[in-house]
Amino acid sequence: MAPRLVVPACMRNDILDKIHEGHQGLVKCEEHARPAVWWPGLSDQIREFVTDCRVCIKERTKAREPLLPSTLPDRPWQKLGADLFTLKGKTYLLVVDRFSRFVEMAQLNPTRSTDVITHLKSMMARRGICEVRVSDNCLVCWTWMAQFAAKYGFKRVTSSPRYPQSNAEAERAVQSVKILLTKAKDPYRALLATPLSNGYSPAQLLIGRHLRTTLPILPERLQPAVPALQAHQQKDTERRRMDIHNYNSRHRARDLPLAPGEEVWITAAKTQGTVTSKHQSPRSYLVEGPQGLLRRNLNHLVSMPTAENQGNDQEKHPSDQDSRSPAKTLRAPQIL
Repeated sequence: MAPRLVVPACMRNDILDKIHEGHQGLVKCEEHARPAVWWPGLSDQIREFVTDCRVCIKERTKAREPLLPSTLPDRPWQKLGADLFTLKGKTYLLVVDRFSRFVEMAQLNPTRSTDVITHLKSMMARRGICEVRVSDNCLVCWTWMAQFAAKYGFKRVTSSPRYPQSNAEAERAVQSVKILLTKAKDPYRALLATPLSNGYSPAQLLIGRHLRTTLPILPERLQPAVPALQAHQQKDTERRRMDIHNYNSRHRARDLPLAPGEEVWITAAKTQGTVTSKHQSPRSYLVEGPQGLLRRNLNHLVSMPTAENQGNDQEKHPSDQDSRSPAKTLRAPQIL
């Protein structure tokens, strides 16, 4: 082993600062220190120092969270996802049934809250009033939508700001419809031919029959026939379970919840805040920041070590004998 300097306890905090001077990651900090200095428990203290560095935390990539898929509703048109999207200068309203994946779409001209609500009323007049409608926070005026929901008797659920993944069904439907609008000469005819991987079409699951398209079909195939909904629900539950397992294994996902009073770095706002409480939505928190009270998803919040904890950790660095594992034998390098 190459000779290294053994650093006394009173100098170790200063040496740790020098090792992490360029705010490199853990591996590079260890490589930086390896040929130069040593003391018992050095690797553990470098790991702790890099992990708690407030500058690095602000730029650190957030670890993936475990997959949290939505559950399949009990029946068609019970829970809807809604979103607005723009393509080729035109704005569209898209509504998707979370049970059947049936898509309703309307072009908005002009794009006003009253027009969005009018189209939603039209869809509900054809299909019935849903129980829950999920959307982001920019779909329509908050006050007007609250009045509309109260009058029609359905519950509104909004996704976390700047986190469209929590409205995943509508987002995926938007991607599919955008492809149809771009590639198909008549996207409405293309929407008729959208079978699902479970063997049913969205129309079968929603209204209990095939829709007639330009493709020739036997007349008896167009007769109403209720699909085996229980088998469909079992298949969907198994598919979601496998999706959760594969996603969590591939990304090594882990859930790190936050507690009220905890200091966090708000990645999108590039500022620091304090968690006040947990929001009713999954993985959503209310955070007090310089701009006031914000609602943010856990994906946008990075836990920050408090100054008090950092001070306590630094006081522990000199007396590092306790940080060593009892079963671990440390071999000191050659002393210069």
